[in-house]
Amino acid sequence: MAITEIRTISFAGAGNVATHLAPALANAGYGIRHIVSRTAGRAEKLAQLTGGIPSADPSVIDDSADLLLLAISDHAIPGFVAGLKALGRFHGIVAHTSGSQPLSAISQHFGRAGIFYPLQTFSKISNPDIRRVPFCIEGDSDETTTLLSAVAARVSDDVRLISSEQRAILHLSAVFACNFTNHMYAIASRLIEKSGVAPDILLPLIDETAKRLQGQDPALLQTGPAVRGDVSTIEKHLRMLEGEAELQQIYTMLSENIRRYNDELKR
Repeated sequence: MAITEIRTISFAGAGNVATHLAPALANAGYGIRHIVSRTAGRAEKLAQLTGGIPSADPSVIDDSADLLLLAISDHAIPGFVAGLKALGRFHGIVAHTSGSQPLSAISQHFGRAGIFYPLQTFSKISNPDIRRVPFCIEGDSDETTTLLSAVAARVSDDVRLISSEQRAILHLSAVFACNFTNHMYAIASRLIEKSGVAPDILLPLIDETAKRLQGQDPALLQTGPAVRGDVSTIEKHLRMLEGEAELQQIYTMLSENIRRYNDELKR
């Protein structure tokens, strides 16, 4: 079937990404057809929010939707797409929201394949502004790319054409910028709780660190004992971490990496 405009969308997956994306698309005027998830309760809840039809059975996905968005775990995408092709009931555009899976994970099975990757961390307890989320779009053809870009533009002010190779690097970078950074927050919270001080005392520091990145090279904004070459403070901190061999290793490794970055900037 020829698709000149995407009007209806089905979802495979009802986790964090779909929970934010499906309502945003519904509010933008798209008809949400099916919400398919192995967890029936999640599918039903999301269907109630979007007007979709919940199901745990992928075979319900059919041509009543112009676009199928795969908001499932990265490793599950190839198998799901192969199974969907074997069912033979859907012939529209298939796109996934993964940061790591290539376009070929879909295009080897479907003639109209794409990527609809929102570069943001989503959870049940946060509500990021979708309009500020960068959407990375890729299609198997100019037509598919244009159609997916139009959908993204209805919910976001930041739509970019990004290749699979570029997206792989973006995903790796996001792990450093988000996942690893959040783990540092978790370590900091556990350390500060030992002093009897509430961890929320760090929030203004965290907020300022993020805000000042606007338009700046993070390497030029580095502060702390490592960039100052303050060996005595570093040694004191390592003594405070006695009995925490892993944290000592992390502290030493990061401090050395910061020092090397700083040395390179001075060259």
